[in-house]
Amino acid sequence: MGSSRFPGKPLVKIAGLPMIEHVRRRVDLSDAIDKTVVATCDQEVLDLVVHYGGNAVMTATTHERCTDRVAEAQQEIDADIAVIVQGDEPLFDPDVLAPLVAPFHNDDQLKCSNLVSVIRNPADLDNVDIVKAILDENSNVMYFSRAAIPFLREGNNRPMYRQTGVSAFSRAFLTHFSNLPPTALEITESVDFLRILGHGHRIYACIHDTPTFGVDRPEDVAEIENILREDGRHKILFERISK
Repeated sequence: MGSSRFPGKPLVKIAGLPMIEHVRRRVDLSDAIDKTVVATCDQEVLDLVVHYGGNAVMTATTHERCTDRVAEAQQEIDADIAVIVQGDEPLFDPDVLAPLVAPFHNDDQLKCSNLVSVIRNPADLDNVDIVKAILDENSNVMYFSRAAIPFLREGNNRPMYRQTGVSAFSRAFLTHFSNLPPTALEITESVDFLRILGHGHRIYACIHDTPTFGVDRPEDVAEIENILREDGRHKILFERISK
C-alpha cells in the first residue's frame, strides 16, 4: 500500500476488480498450487481478500521486500515450497507456475527459481522499472540490473530477459534468505534477489514465452485494461476469475 510510485496500488480497480484479487484468483487457477495465501501488512488489504473468500496473513510493517514478508507468513503455512507472486502482476499466466515448481522435484539442490520472460520491446531495456536478467548457459541467473544489460553489440541475436515478480523457494532456504544481511549490490540496484547471488547461492531461471506486465505507476492501469479487452488469452482468464 505504501508504494512511493503508486500509493494504494493493491486495491486499485482494474476492469472493476481490485488488483490483488486479479492476482490471487489467477494463482488459484493453477493446479500446481495447493493453497493461495495473501501476505500483507495492511488491514484494508486483508479485509478485502477475506471479503472475497480468500486466505490472508497479516505480517509486520517493517519488511521492505516481498520475500521477507513471505518468509514471515510461511511460519503459519504448512508447505515445502513457497511460490511467490507479487501483487502487482495482474497479467501473470497461471500456467507458468507448474514449470516454475517442477525443477524442485528433480533437483534436490535447487533452492530458488525465478520466472523470466523475453524482452520484446527494445525500449524496455532503458526502463528502470524493468529488471533485466543475465543467464548462463545452464539457465542460472548471473546478475540482475535495472540498467540495460548486456551491452548490445551490433548483430547480437541472443534473447534478452526481464525478471518477473514470480518465484519459488524451498521452505528452508526462504527462511535462510530472510536472515541473510542485505548486500551492497542489492541496495544499489533495489533488487532483493541480488542478496541470493551475493551470498553465493544459485537461482534457476524458468524461461517462459508469456509476456508479463507489472503495474508500477497509475498510468499502467489503462494499458492493463486494454490488454484484458484485446488479448485472447487474457480475456479468457479474466472471464474465469470474474465468475
